Amino acid sequence: MTLSASLSTATSSLRAIQTKLAVAASNIANADDVNYTAKTASQSSVVTGTLGTGVQITGIDSKVSGYLVKNIVEATAENSAAQILYSYLESLSSGLGTLSSDGSGDTLATQLSDLESALDELATTPESTTVKTQVVTDLQDSAATLQDASAQVQDLRSQADSDIASAVETVNDALHQIDDLNEAITRAQAAGESTGDLEDQRNAALQTVAEQIGITYYTGSNGAVTVYTESGQLLVGSQVYELSFTTANGVSASDSYPSTLSGITVNGKDITTSISSGAISSLVTLRDSTLPAVQDELDTLAVTLRDTINAIANEGSASPPPSSLTGSESYSSTDALSASGTLTVAITDSDGNLVSNEDIDLSTYSTVGDLLTALNGISGLSASLDSSGHLVLETTSSGNGVAVSGGTIGSENFSGYFGLNDVLVGDSASNLEVKSELADDSTLFPVGTLSSSLTVGEAAVTSGSGTLAQSMADALRDAEVTDTAADIVSAVATMLSSAESAATSTETSLSTLVDSFSSQYGVNTDEETALISELQNAYAASAQILSAVQSMFDDLINAVS
Repeated sequence: MTLSASLSTATSSLRAIQTKLAVAASNIANADDVNYTAKTASQSSVVTGTLGTGVQITGIDSKVSGYLVKNIVEATAENSAAQILYSYLESLSSGLGTLSSDGSGDTLATQLSDLESALDELATTPESTTVKTQVVTDLQDSAATLQDASAQVQDLRSQADSDIASAVETVNDALHQIDDLNEAITRAQAAGESTGDLEDQRNAALQTVAEQIGITYYTGSNGAVTVYTESGQLLVGSQVYELSFTTANGVSASDSYPSTLSGITVNGKDITTSISSGAISSLVTLRDSTLPAVQDELDTLAVTLRDTINAIANEGSASPPPSSLTGSESYSSTDALSASGTLTVAITDSDGNLVSNEDIDLSTYSTVGDLLTALNGISGLSASLDSSGHLVLETTSSGNGVAVSGGTIGSENFSGYFGLNDVLVGDSASNLEVKSELADDSTLFPVGTLSSSLTVGEAAVTSGSGTLAQSMADALRDAEVTDTAADIVSAVATMLSSAESAATSTETSLSTLVDSFSSQYGVNTDEETALISELQNAYAASAQILSAVQSMFDDLINAVS
């Protein structure tokens, strides 16, 4: 071998070793990056004629299994969906804890139990102002707890809607990153340059997308990946197709998808219902199905409580009767009536003694307006519909009171049809409350009864035998409202347990795949350190050869000079 060939060989060896040292050092420096894969520098011999004249680096590679990466991407989507569902149900379960008995005395179950006890006591002392106040307080506490539970459910729906928006933004950013990396990888591959680090970054971006929405993808011969949703909607091809979503300005129980809540669209196509994995899939399910179902159960409980109490309350009257009664149901004067029976209207003095009374045959009136005309014909009484369509009966003398009894409209008595003696108002858990007049004055709680034998100057409404109060307590027990509250919490707890199991399972599966990937393609710092030591020794040997060749050159020059 000539001295020139020897010099070339030694020099190329040093350059190759320097490259390998740089790769090993980079591996160690990135060892803690879970998305980084260990790189290796490949080399080949340089042959001139029939003689080897050195070595050259042919590439810096990372031989990663595309199949394993795809498995990780799929597992990432499934795990993210499971973790989101578990997290939200955990918050929901905690928030609804105030419905079920926990011994604290502050739960709905305890409040309803206290209400039943207070009504039992009122049944024995129906004239007691103190007990009436306690009944009203228990009703207010129960309604407030249902309102709070409803608010918590809607807050979680609003949070899910907001989290969808954040997830969509994350996806779009990652899609553009993938598109940029596609271009960089295509250029590098065409130029014969290493693409390992770029592919690591793109794999990480694919996992970022998968955390939010399930995807499928394939790699083309030019090195670029084409990305689709699980249902086949193109996300990254020759360009990026972004997800679109509009965040709601707050979410209420009446809001729903697709009427008032936004779906997720791609290139104008709604893909909301086809998203089956990733965080977005669970967020959509929570916002549109799981949480509304819980709200429905709360609403059913609230309406059951309202109707159970009101049905009996409208059989009675406050004692003494108030100067006015305002209904809670809305009507117009042209609304048709299907009425029958006899309505008794009594006008009393401030002590509850009868001033006058009149019986009305309801079957003779076909509309609300006709009935108003008849009521206005009663001496000492004014009847009208307020701006909300509520029936208002008011005595013309402020010192007098009004009480009603009997008559049937539809399936209710007259008072119940118009809600004149309602205790609870509202049509859902979100707005259930004690009627304002009663909240201001608990003595108006309607457990008195209009006498069946009315005599002017004598008491028209008795404080009662306690029958109505006892009927309310018994009806609440029969309706099992306390058990229903506990059942709602139990159902959520069951969902939470299932979600926890799924979250644990998917996390384990993902962790197993990631560990397998790391063991196969991650950086082993011990091996890299040992390799650096070997390369340093090789570098020293090549440097010695280079020094010896240089010395021979010097000797040759000296010999001929």
